[in-house]
Amino acid sequence: MKVLIINNFNNKLIIGGVENYLLELKKYSENNESRITYEWYGSSTKKTNWIQKLYNYNSTKEIIHLIDRFNPDIVHCYSIGAPVTPHFMKYAKKKNIPILYSFRDYYYICPKNLMINNRGEIITEHRNSLDCIFNHLPKKNFIIGSLLLLKQKYHKHYINKYVDYYLTPSKNLTKIIGLHFDLIGETLPNPLLLTPQNNIGNNNNYILYVGRLIKEKGVFTLLKSFKKIKEKYPEEKLVFAGEGGEMEELIDFCKINNLKDVSFLGNTNRDELKKVYSNAKFVVAPSEILESYGNIVLESFAFKKTIIISDLLGLKDEVIKYKCGLVFQFGNVDELTNCIETLLTNITLKKEFSNNGFEFSKTRNFESHFNKQKEIYKELLKKTI
Repeated sequence: MKVLIINNFNNKLIIGGVENYLLELKKYSENNESRITYEWYGSSTKKTNWIQKLYNYNSTKEIIHLIDRFNPDIVHCYSIGAPVTPHFMKYAKKKNIPILYSFRDYYYICPKNLMINNRGEIITEHRNSLDCIFNHLPKKNFIIGSLLLLKQKYHKHYINKYVDYYLTPSKNLTKIIGLHFDLIGETLPNPLLLTPQNNIGNNNNYILYVGRLIKEKGVFTLLKSFKKIKEKYPEEKLVFAGEGGEMEELIDFCKINNLKDVSFLGNTNRDELKKVYSNAKFVVAPSEILESYGNIVLESFAFKKTIIISDLLGLKDEVIKYKCGLVFQFGNVDELTNCIETLLTNITLKKEFSNNGFEFSKTRNFESHFNKQKEIYKELLKKTI
């Protein structure tokens, strides 16, 4: 079976979780004699103009040529929209190739993607264009907001018309996609991508944040909370693993507030990240945008580290149900501070959460995820015969 992966970016431009997942997917398939051959198409640059965001002629032409050369049995789309636009789907369907779409976020629900309005409310349905332009975050001017909506509606037409089946990593995203698309699909949770190694330490030295250093990820809320923690627990340390546009501002915040024992590691490779996880006390994921899943949660559990998450992460229900960590209201500094203090002082509870999370992580192994996806491929092929 030959599967053509279509993603905004290729394997030389690792932007985030999707690209890391695709690397692991190809590697797993090659190492386990799965009889699936993957070909991955994506752009090598993030730069596009507005015409290319609406319709990227070059990427569409390249994908069509790749379809002819590779002759895939299935086209599997991941994060597309810009720089890759969905116009290639028409040609794939003309050749009777089934199209599977993995929605990884809320990009095609609200074009601003945060799923939060200016009143701090979570958006559960997206019906009013003017409400989106004027009230959904992040704030854009009228022209930019209108262009984003135009682009989204144009692309959704192609997805609705040509996609045969869809997958999402969480029940909430599956429900919302079902409300906004005339498609059938199901939930296939993300697998664990990072597994611990023996003899890499477990010193419980610091509180850990892993991810992009941008405001929407709640990094300033975490720093404000840590400032309060330091007043009561001056020996505590905080480590940020990741890069982003707000790094300098975060460093300035620490200087202005004389906030010590905060480290910024920048980007870390996979082996380095394993050491960073292993030596943490626990992990905080304070996101202030609605996230479909939260791979950091699974990674933390795999290293027997409990986690504090905001109520916007897709794994919130699992964290609560299996008693793996603590959940706080996004953006609420006092609630986050209370959660951090709880884990610093209640060692028994922290250990219980850590053990429960570790057991939960075993249910999200790559083998079961891959086998389920393979079965979905087979079902799609049956329908085209």
